[in-house]
Amino acid sequence: MRQRSMWLIVILAAAFGSCSRPSLPVSAANAPLSSRLDRAHVLACLGAPPDAIYEPERLAAPPEPGLSVHTFDQEVSRCGTVRRRYLSYVPTSLAARSTAPVLIVLHGQGASAEAMMSFQTHGTFNRLADAKGLVVIYGNGLPTSLNFAGLLNSGRWRSEPEVNPSGIDDVGYLDRIAGDLLARGVIAGGNDLYLIGQSNGGGMALRAARERPEAYAGVAAFMPFVGFSPSPPPHLEHTRLRRVMFVYSYADPGLPPSYTDNVLVPLGQAWAGALGLGTSDGLDDVATALPNVVTEGQGQETDAAAVRATRASSGQRLDRRREDRAFRQLVFDRAGHFWPTRQPADPDRVLVKFGLRNQDVEGATEVAAFFLD
Repeated sequence: MRQRSMWLIVILAAAFGSCSRPSLPVSAANAPLSSRLDRAHVLACLGAPPDAIYEPERLAAPPEPGLSVHTFDQEVSRCGTVRRRYLSYVPTSLAARSTAPVLIVLHGQGASAEAMMSFQTHGTFNRLADAKGLVVIYGNGLPTSLNFAGLLNSGRWRSEPEVNPSGIDDVGYLDRIAGDLLARGVIAGGNDLYLIGQSNGGGMALRAARERPEAYAGVAAFMPFVGFSPSPPPHLEHTRLRRVMFVYSYADPGLPPSYTDNVLVPLGQAWAGALGLGTSDGLDDVATALPNVVTEGQGQETDAAAVRATRASSGQRLDRRREDRAFRQLVFDRAGHFWPTRQPADPDRVLVKFGLRNQDVEGATEVAAFFLD
């Protein structure tokens, strides 16, 4: 527990303002970076600052059984060959070539696979994997001009059409992860794959599911940023994709004003309609109040506007189902931008910008129950 606490301190210091370089374990199980592109060339081509810490093979997390970092090369039309990375958590109880479901979890803008695992979700996906026999993957976007100073492998997903295209194929990157798991003998092939993303990662999860509805069994987008004119999904009734989940807050300080009303609500309805679960299909939402067991912000001395706007949040589940297809929304009245969890540890300088997380539910438990139960 002490080791995990120390890791959270490192992540918070690195991700939100510190320029100190983390001194963390290095994985020796991977080959060195391709000599075809040196680090400086990669960063310059991607538009990242020269001091960005781009070391894909390095595992910036306390070692634990089942957790490992893996890399492969990907061609980028503008930059040549770059090294991509992902973390995998495979419970030691799972046999090789498992048929277990695979959860692919994507971080938000500027964060990393390790930050998503340890800071945003507090290891809850790994614990669910142990309890339910799941494989959990944490993807990692490539460096960008919006990196967090000092955070190892800080990155962003190219989830929207780019004004100046970089040639980065993040949808193809996600395809490669599934192929790599199969080639390494982790999965048997044909496993149900589920995409889960937060913020910029939520936008990426929706894009990949929209473009590859035969590859994924479900997608969940938490507080997603999807641009201002997101592409609607295709007709999905006869595809493998059968479960879609949107999670958002009407008072999210991490998104543009009125973004939830103007973008996320109509986009969610478009996904429901694509599943054959729209109001035009004769279906209405079945509403269930979420537990309201925590008064967020109680005792919080920070009096920033984002904190005031996200105190004492509450929410509800909105469900539509028909046969094996399901559309769910978790809707909060005033939660902040970060992943909902019952064990937050956000410093004041984060709360000032992103507000208070909802602490009534555990996001990982909610999404796993929706996908798997």
